[in-house]
Amino acid sequence: MYITIRSVRKTLGKYVEMQDLYVGLPILFIFLILFSFTSFKLFALVFFTIGAFLMIPISVSKKNRMYKVFGMLILYLFRVKDFTYEREENSNG
Repeated sequence: MYITIRSVRKTLGKYVEMQDLYVGLPILFIFLILFSFTSFKLFALVFFTIGAFLMIPISVSKKNRMYKVFGMLILYLFRVKDFTYEREENSNG
């Protein structure tokens, strides 16, 4: 008997992927470090709120998270924009 996996992605449970852990665990540890100092508690809560927002699933069937969509948005906004313009020659004159 062989155990087969439907996809190549490594999943933990139904909707959690390894890539989600690679993003979520550093957010959690940074939050804990920042929250342990009294002067950074507000910043730590804001950071954790943004991190939790990035982990919201957009489409559960495709397992997309907000950080993936945010990454695509950043790549789209800061892509190289080289435009070339050509002047058409007027044959009438």
